[in-house]
Amino acid sequence: MLWMKSLETGIVTIDEQHKKLFEQVDLLLDKENVNRHKEIIDFLDNYIANHFSGEQKMHREAKYPKANEHKKMHDDYIVVFKKMKDKYLKEGAAISINMEINKTVVGWLRDHIMVHDKEFAAYRKSLS
Repeated sequence: MLWMKSLETGIVTIDEQHKKLFEQVDLLLDKENVNRHKEIIDFLDNYIANHFSGEQKMHREAKYPKANEHKKMHDDYIVVFKKMKDKYLKEGAAISINMEINKTVVGWLRDHIMVHDKEFAAYRKSLS
C-alpha cells in the first residue's frame, strides 16, 4: 500500500500518522513478512485507537460540525477491524485473510482519507 501525495490532508500530524499506517499495512500484505503479521495486526489495533482518538480531539477543538458523523465512521470501522483481527487470530495468514485485510484496511482507509479526512482538513483550514 503506497502512500501518495494525493492522500495528504495538509494536517502534518494526521499525514505523518497515515504514512506510518500505510507502511505497516504494506508490510502486512507482503508475503515475506508472514511471521510478523501478528505484530503488525497488533500495531494496527493500537494505531486505530490512538489515531482515531487524536483525530476526534482535533474535531472537538475545531468545533467540527460533522464530528459525531465522523466518530460514528471510526466506531463502525473499529467493529469491522476487530472482526477481521479475530478471524486472523483463528485462521492465521491465509490468502483470504490478506484479501480481506486489503479490502477492509486499505480500501476503507483510502476512501476515508480521500473524502472525510480531507473534508475535515478543508474545514479546519477555513478557520484560519
